[in-house]
Amino acid sequence: MNINEISQKLGNAGIEEPLFEARLLCGHFLSLSMTELVLLSKTDLNNFPGYKELSQAVEKRCTRYPLQYILGEWEFYGLKFKVTEKCLIPRPDTEVVTERAIEVLSGVNSSKKTFADLCTGSGCIAAAVLHEIPDSYAVCVDIDRDTADIARINLERNNVIDRAEIIVGDAASDLFDDETKFDLVVSNPPYIAEVEMAKLEPELAYEPRIALTDGGDGLSLIRDIVRVYKNHLNENGKIILEHGYRQSEAVREIATDNGMTFEPIYDYGKRTRGAVLGLILQ
Repeated sequence: MNINEISQKLGNAGIEEPLFEARLLCGHFLSLSMTELVLLSKTDLNNFPGYKELSQAVEKRCTRYPLQYILGEWEFYGLKFKVTEKCLIPRPDTEVVTERAIEVLSGVNSSKKTFADLCTGSGCIAAAVLHEIPDSYAVCVDIDRDTADIARINLERNNVIDRAEIIVGDAASDLFDDETKFDLVVSNPPYIAEVEMAKLEPELAYEPRIALTDGGDGLSLIRDIVRVYKNHLNENGKIILEHGYRQSEAVREIATDNGMTFEPIYDYGKRTRGAVLGLILQ
């Protein structure tokens, strides 16, 4: 089987970018560079070391098991992250939210910029912000201990663990004393409504359900985060949330109900995928 045949096999299974994925799989399991992959597109790979593992991986991907979990890692904001079924796969929409978080925190006039990353998952948001802002410090929260362990590994891998604390806890509740304040609270919470779950692509069935949906309208954790953590912001602090592209007005209403300003964040397709909420100063 050659790369083109692997691509065709993946395409027949409904994979949207079969050649791209075929090259990633071959590069990973056969230790080939991108140049070699292009040159070997029609070469039979059966005798290459790692071919057996490659063949098994292709079969697994054809079941729509996520490519990222097969590879065991994925890139986000220029950094590499370990990913397993215990955490969500980092996505481009979250990069947009992360970019806005970096902009907001960069503007804080302090020698120690503090932020909380709620529902941290793989730790991708926290690691990217810490990497980009050397004088920042993070508290990362996740409800699942195994997921928190993945975040710890990724913070260590990207050399920012010395500026981070990891807490296992429910982001819907108040985990801090009254005196604890942050310049920024950022979160990619479970925002998919329960009724939408059955309509999603097959790959999402393998990702942790608790990180995808709240089992209701997809807004319950957003309501709780805004209600609780507006009280843990410094004077000019912000809450930045990722949300579904059809939830912008609902999030705006949540912000208004809590006496906060609302600024939309747009994804690469110019759809609203997040929001910046700020305190209304008297």
